[in-house]
Amino acid sequence: MSTALFNAAPRKSLVTHVEEEIRAALIEGRLEPGTRLVTKELAESLGMSITPVREALVRFAASGVLTAEPAQSFRVPTMTVAQYSEISEIRKSVEGLAAFKAATQISAEEIARMQVLLTKYLSAKADKDQHLALTLNKEFRFVLYAAAQMPTLLGVIEMLWLKAGPGFNYLYPEAQSASNEHHNYDDLMQALQNGRAEEARAAIEHAIEDGARIVIEALGRRETQLVAVK
Repeated sequence: MSTALFNAAPRKSLVTHVEEEIRAALIEGRLEPGTRLVTKELAESLGMSITPVREALVRFAASGVLTAEPAQSFRVPTMTVAQYSEISEIRKSVEGLAAFKAATQISAEEIARMQVLLTKYLSAKADKDQHLALTLNKEFRFVLYAAAQMPTLLGVIEMLWLKAGPGFNYLYPEAQSASNEHHNYDDLMQALQNGRAEEARAAIEHAIEDGARIVIEALGRRETQLVAVK
């Protein structure tokens, strides 16, 4: 496990810091499915004692985001095609709703911020900088979802991204997804600029569908390989 995935703790609750670091790594797809997180190793990389790290990891395990294993370790769950398909269907509903609501009230400043993030994101993809692309994509989408001004909905979306995030590793670099995704995001920005809520919803739903198709194909290949090995 690369220690560069996490940042050292600032002057605040250590458990909170660990939770924020793991949450960001999961949502941004920086932790691949099957990644093993050893409490002692993670504590050393964060420059703190084992206790707050273990507490944070146990909380994620309790919510089903991580799975607990022997020897004070935890693992990012692998996901089946059926599981990812279900999460994607739910994401379309809730993220589509957030896009719909956001389109009716998003500010010019928020749209401008999204445009800056989109430009940086597309540049990162062109440079095949996977981790930066994942981070910028997450920031772009959550500016939109926050603009809906529905905190409970935002929390549901974040939980879904925690579960789906590790699968995002299969997205980049993927030449086949570039044109569709760019087109979806162009449609989204036009819809937001014109206050067209249904078009914003459709653009996000299409973006989720296109991304899910790539991830599901990768998961399907992995499942086939596992069956062949057995």
